[in-house]
Amino acid sequence: MKNYSLKIIFALLATLVFILGFFAAPSQAVKGVSDGLTLCSTAVIPSLFPFIFLSDFFVRSGLCSIVGRYIAPVTEFVFRLPGIAGCAVLMSLIGGYPVGARMIAQLIEDGSVTREEGRRMLVFCVNAGPAFVIGTVGTVMLSSPRAGFILYASLTLSSLLMGAFLRLFGKKKTGEKAVGAKDFSPDVISQSVLSATNSMLMLCAWILLFSCVNALVHSLHLSQNTLMWIRIATEVTGGCAQTTAAFPLCVTALTLGWSGFSVHCQLYPFIRQTGLRYSYFCLSRLIHGGLATAVAQLLFRIFPCQVSVFSNLTQVTPSLFSVSVPAAVAMLVLSAFIIIETKIPLLKQET
Repeated sequence: MKNYSLKIIFALLATLVFILGFFAAPSQAVKGVSDGLTLCSTAVIPSLFPFIFLSDFFVRSGLCSIVGRYIAPVTEFVFRLPGIAGCAVLMSLIGGYPVGARMIAQLIEDGSVTREEGRRMLVFCVNAGPAFVIGTVGTVMLSSPRAGFILYASLTLSSLLMGAFLRLFGKKKTGEKAVGAKDFSPDVISQSVLSATNSMLMLCAWILLFSCVNALVHSLHLSQNTLMWIRIATEVTGGCAQTTAAFPLCVTALTLGWSGFSVHCQLYPFIRQTGLRYSYFCLSRLIHGGLATAVAQLLFRIFPCQVSVFSNLTQVTPSLFSVSVPAAVAMLVLSAFIIIETKIPLLKQET
């Protein structure tokens, strides 16, 4: 009861501070939300939506089970996990932060993996995707795709090493659930699209909230070092920009491994579903970032590269609505599916 009361008090204080900050600096808050919308429309939705849809469809259609039969010897030997878990590991490495965690939660709900296996997977299946690390961090921030490749390789190797180490704490295999292909009907595709749309809306909502909060924080009279650490702790894109400008290049891997509280909030529903304590999740992010930093330092010594970074950068946001046609279409499609999803229950009630 005491902990519950403290949570209520903290929530009320946080709400009050946010309201006061909004009225004290409304223009900064509006600009933060606007920058968040631009980031979602130009980068987040086009890069993440296809992977979130594919991960959902893989589970619903039973394709994960089919593929898992062939990769089961590898996943059992390396991670002591069933073959179907290999699909989630792969998608976490190529899809970006929320894809792996979301797929793990689906596999637990489907009964394909146990909660204990899901907790182990969640420790090492939260990774930045190659599009962000190589494209945004490497090419845009550092003007060096090679540096982006090295950072991505460092994150991937450290993640796999953590998974191999956690194998020691896994239970012996008792038999994998045999599930064949379920359905390839248009209904499954529609369900996957709607599910991915809901997930994208949640992710974008957190991005907008943290963009607004960071804009309000930057309106305060704080030192540059304080603002830098707040940015690194809360948001991965701006955090990487700060890290590349202020620290050795390998330290950027630490920021990518930590991923920021914004990503943590996006993943929190999936963390609760696995039963993993949030404090353990935070510790795993720090361990992943530290290990990736060590691997990156070694790789940069073997494959040195020259980079150029931004100076005095507070945030990285594309120009307002300087977006391609596919990004605009993606926004329209998401809006259309939300309208359809909300209209269907009303039609059922009327009939």
